[in-house]
Amino acid sequence: MSRPAKRTPIKAKGGRQTDIVKLRFMLGLKLTAFNHFVANRLGLSVTDLKCLEVAYHDEMQPITPGRLARLIGLSPASVTVSLKRLEKSGLIRREIDPTDRRRILLRFVPARVALLNACYQVINERLDSFDAALAEDEFECVRKYLSGLLDILDSGMLEDAENTEEA
Repeated sequence: MSRPAKRTPIKAKGGRQTDIVKLRFMLGLKLTAFNHFVANRLGLSVTDLKCLEVAYHDEMQPITPGRLARLIGLSPASVTVSLKRLEKSGLIRREIDPTDRRRILLRFVPARVALLNACYQVINERLDSFDAALAEDEFECVRKYLSGLLDILDSGMLEDAENTEEA
């Protein structure tokens, strides 16, 4: 795996690079605060909410607990504890895979998905309006930037995991 390009120093206060660093930092803080808000509203821990969100948005449906653990970066034991709480809250069901009785599949309780969606409705409507106001080239720049951030985070965590295994 190739190493990311060496970072250039942050420019003087108020410079373009400083503004982006500050915005990324603030976005992280706001997303964390919003996750706490939604988790509290649902009576969940933030970890439980993250498990629920990752399971809900994964392209593999239904998702298995093992895949969920890999995607979220938690131990299988931690995911199991969260899944027990989510099941007790009536948000998910654990079912035995009919094609492989050793595997567990996670299914969302349809009536409870509406509750989860309601927590995000106002924000999603505002984001839809914000996105719609962007010109196509602006929208593509945002998509490219966010995709790049995700790639950098994924590769950084992968490199760290590989270095940890080698040590």
